[in-house]
Amino acid sequence: MRKLNIAYTCNVRKPWMEDERYGEFEGPDTIAAVTAALERIGANVELIDVGPDIYSQLQKRKQQIDLVFNNSEGLDEKELREAIVPFFCEHLHIPYTGSSPKTFINKMDKATAKKIVAYDGVPTAQFQLMVPGDRLNNLSFPLMVKPYSEGTSIGISQKSKVHTIAELNEAIDAIYAQFNQPALVEEFLPGTEYTIGLIGNYVLPILEIDFAKIPGQPHVRDPHVKDIENPYISHLSWTEKAKNYAKTAIAAHEALEVRDYNRIDFRTRDDQLYFLEANVIPGLHPTEADLTTMCRHADVAHNDMIALIVHAAVQRLSLSRPEQFAGKTELLVELANQAIGKAAQAGTVTYRDRTYTLLGKQATE
Repeated sequence: MRKLNIAYTCNVRKPWMEDERYGEFEGPDTIAAVTAALERIGANVELIDVGPDIYSQLQKRKQQIDLVFNNSEGLDEKELREAIVPFFCEHLHIPYTGSSPKTFINKMDKATAKKIVAYDGVPTAQFQLMVPGDRLNNLSFPLMVKPYSEGTSIGISQKSKVHTIAELNEAIDAIYAQFNQPALVEEFLPGTEYTIGLIGNYVLPILEIDFAKIPGQPHVRDPHVKDIENPYISHLSWTEKAKNYAKTAIAAHEALEVRDYNRIDFRTRDDQLYFLEANVIPGLHPTEADLTTMCRHADVAHNDMIALIVHAAVQRLSLSRPEQFAGKTELLVELANQAIGKAAQAGTVTYRDRTYTLLGKQATE
């Protein structure tokens, strides 16, 4: 069997990168684990640290690359930044894992993402984009205030939940000063938070974040909470309620046209699930990432998770580029099939004639 040549694109976190903006960059543990997982499927792997020269880095390798495994957050291009590597791959005709530039751009603009999923019937809290000096329209306190185009809880703290006009204006001013962008102001959803992951046509066990169980009873998942929350996060068995939550997540996933893998955040109000945002390239840390935790609850190891992501991409890409992967993916297919064979499964759900398999344990009667 010939080997796949995979370029692993990500932003490498350097020792001096302590600002919250670099929270999305990858540390040595993630890079080592992902690289080993890609080598395990029978690939030659080259790490590319995404910087201002990323176009030339891809261009000079385009004849050698079979696939870009993209986990890059981009640079300083605001809502365009996560789309940079996919855009250049499209331009250079290099196959890549994950979503299209259009999906990344729509997802990074949180207001646009909310409008898109709402059109397909996914509930989302009422919102308003605001800059300093704007007047609040028909929204009721308490409100949630966050940057309209950031990820990984950047720009979010416990002060993001506001109760008065004075607190609202202070939060908007802070976001505009730090990020030079409008604030997304939306009705605060007081219920439990859920995060729902998908790989290909598999739905992973749903994680439940009950803030009442976390020390200090925080209101939101800010970077500090994410550092301490893991022991307090539980997962759902596949009850009818969980299956309905999965269908809502699938509706949002398909509305945003996400490919290969995804993690979507929701919160409840009066037992109704509301869309918060999609994480189109979720974290891949070998022990701490939400996607990794979901897979663990389904008896899917981290290296198998990476194999399933690549397998989903190769299945999709092989429809138009069969010659690209011919004779290079036998081990990948074998490992992906073995992973699914060992995983706990709890039936299927269907959305618009597409069938998704639920990984994890069926609820006992």
